[in-house]
Formats: sequence, C-alpha cells, structure tokens
Amino acid sequence: MKALLVDPDPQRAPVLAEALDAGGAEVSMALSASFALTMLEWNKQDVIISRARLGDMEGHELCAIVRSDPSTKDVRFVLIVGPGENVPTQTAVAGVDLVLPDALSSATIVTRVIQLVRKQLEATTPSAPAAAVPRAAAPAPVIKPPRVAPPPPPPPRPVAPLPPAPPPVAPPPRPLAPPPRPVIPAPQPVAPAAPVAPVPVVAQAAPVPAAPGPSMAGLDSVGTNGGTRTFQGALGVLEIEELTQAISVGGKTGRLVLVLATGGGLVVFESGRVTHAEFGGLGGEPAFSALVAASHRERGGKFCFIPVHPNELRTQPKTIARPVDQLLLDVARMMDEEKRA
Repeated sequence: MKALLVDPDPQRAPVLAEALDAGGAEVSMALSASFALTMLEWNKQDVIISRARLGDMEGHELCAIVRSDPSTKDVRFVLIVGPGENVPTQTAVAGVDLVLPDALSSATIVTRVIQLVRKQLEATTPSAPAAAVPRAAAPAPVIKPPRVAPPPPPPPRPVAPLPPAPPPVAPPPRPLAPPPRPVIPAPQPVAPAAPVAPVPVVAQAAPVPAAPGPSMAGLDSVGTNGGTRTFQGALGVLEIEELTQAISVGGKTGRLVLVLATGGGLVVFESGRVTHAEFGGLGGEPAFSALVAASHRERGGKFCFIPVHPNELRTQPKTIARPVDQLLLDVARMMDEEKRA
C-alpha cells in the first residue's frame, strides 16, 4: 500500500508517518497541498491522509481536485480533523471516504486506513468466473481440389566459351642513368669561436594541480572539518527532492554533498532552509534545478549529509531565500514541462 501524508506541521507529521511505515505502508510526506498533487502525479499513491487545514488550501478542497482528475479519482481520501475544527459541509460533496478525529492514536488511524484500502481492493476484485459457454460445433471439412504440378522449365541454352585472353606484353627495360659524380666542397677557414657567456638557469615552478571535486570512489572520505555524516546512500533509492524535504522537516544545518557521473553538487541547509546550491558551474536556484534534473536523467549517483555548526556557515554565500516547498514545486513544474516538450 502506497500512502501520501499531507500535514503542514513538520514535528507532528513524522509520528504518523512512522506508524504507517510500521504497518507496512510505503509513505511519502508533503507539507502543502500543492506539492502533494505533484507527488501524487509522480508516484500514484493508493490513499491520501490529509489534515483538515493545510497552508495553501483546505483538506476537502484538495479532495475535490483529486476526484476531478480521471487518473486519480479512485484514490482513497482520509481527512483528519483536529480539536476545535468543525467538519465542513462540503466534505461529502468533495468525496471524502473517511473522517477521523485527531484525538485517535496513530495506531488506530493506521488500522482504519488499512481497513479502508482493503475494502476497496475487495470491491474491485472479480467474483466467481462466468459460466462456461458451450463450444460451437466444428465446421464441416472443406475438400480442396488436388494441386496440378507446373510443367518443368526448358533446359538452358548452351553458351559458347570465350576465347582465351592474350598474355600481357612486358614493357622494354628502361636504360639506367649513370650515377651522379659527388661534389667535394673546398675547405673553408675556421674562425676562432667567440667566448659564450653562461646562460642563467631560471628554476621553473612546478605546476599546481587543480583541486579535484568529489568523485564516486572518494565520496566515503568527504567531510568538512572532521564532520560526521548523519546518513548517506545511493540516489534512486531516495530522490534529491525527498532528501531535501526530510532535512527540512528535521530542521538540520549542514551540507548535502552529491556525486553524479557528470560531476559533484552541493546543497547547504540552515535550520532546515535551503540557502545555497552549486552544480556544473552554476549557483543558487539554477544550480539546484539543474542538480535535480541531472539526478533523474543519469541515475546511480551517491549522497551524504554532513552536519556543521551554524558558525561554520558565516562565510557561505546565501543565494536561495525562498521556502523549501516553493523551491521543490518550481522544480517539479520545470521537469513536467521538459517531459511535455
């Protein structure tokens, strides 16, 4: 079962996500309804668990959008209502399948969600097979007339042999020219050589090798001032968008180092916000967008996150100021336009 959890609270969402994961679900998290619609288009989840109040729209409005799309109209929708939040009258019209109070435990919510998805699977499973249709009687055999063999082809006409070619005539030998007589030059007087001043030897500076960027083989030794990696792995198992959202939800400060076949990249986080990115000679938002697009095209890259103290980022340039959800939403739109082009 693939579940999409939509909750704008970065501290509350991981608790329910962990309970869903323990129940055997493949969980994706979104902090806003706009980003949830993008993730639903990518991953085609089976059920959406959404809070009644989101940052950019209400939960029942998100459900109405999901129901209006033919490709997502069959996705189950669960709405969680917190204390003091009244269930809107538009809930039934929007097509919400289940409304649960926030006071329920995470385990109870997961149980109710699993029961809802199972009911849908049982309803879509075909029942007893249809009765066998009696086979029609075999048609009467058709007797074909015997085939008449065609007459044999006429024998080939004899071909007269060609006369033999005359032997080649060798050309007459060319007379040999006498060898030229050697010319002996007259001896020239040798002038005394002038003293040659010694040439000063200038020491040549050794070339300074360029600082190599992070590579596939050297990623295990990547670090900053002896920093310790909190997590690392291979791209494809986790996408850059999921790494960015996870680091943002945790409010981490550090550097996310990425290595692709075309080169290395860097994303800097301060208290969960993306403040800088570098890739392929670019910086800022263009570098972040190019890094995400390259990771989807190439596959097989690696990553590691290195936490640092905020004082170490004083000299780090700050080229990105927008929130993480808006940054990821623009990247998703850019990739969708490239697919349609």
